[in-house]
Amino acid sequence: MNVPADNVPRTVNGQPMSILDVWIVRVGNVIGWLYFAAVVISVFEVVLRYGFNRPTSWAHETTLMLVGIGMLWGGSYCMAEDRHIRVTVIRDAMGRKTRRIVDVIVGLLNLLFCAGLAWAGYVMTQKALFDPTGMFRLQRTGSAFNSPAPAVVKTVLFVVVILMTLQALQQLAARIRALKDLKRHDIADDQQGG
Repeated sequence: MNVPADNVPRTVNGQPMSILDVWIVRVGNVIGWLYFAAVVISVFEVVLRYGFNRPTSWAHETTLMLVGIGMLWGGSYCMAEDRHIRVTVIRDAMGRKTRRIVDVIVGLLNLLFCAGLAWAGYVMTQKALFDPTGMFRLQRTGSAFNSPAPAVVKTVLFVVVILMTLQALQQLAARIRALKDLKRHDIADDQQGG
């Protein structure tokens, strides 16, 4: 990534990153090591299972939890670096003003989607952390290991969708500002030309 002289962290497209986005990327770079830990645990399990006929009861659930946390954080990480997948064939054929309007509409839809995910994540996490009487208890797998992995992963999901909702709000605000700036430039150009 080429960082301009102003040393402001930037997305892949060169846009400045917010403090929230910088924080998400930094935490994500640490969370990325969970994949390495999952590989080490998997190799350890294979060696114990097939080399010594001593399988573990914890390796599979732990690996799934670590990979799940990494995958969940990846959504927010991609939003922070503006690396998500886009199909731009139609958007690129639009004029500047139409493109900015479509960007605002897409930003609004993204915010609504993320907010809906946040609400669903809240409901799911509440059920994973509290029993029906309201007492704190972590949802467990019910296996021989009986780890609290479901509660951990659902809590991470809730945190991530909250972060994504905040990111979507920031992105929508930036798109609205870009549309207003374009309108100001158009008005200034009309006044100079007239």
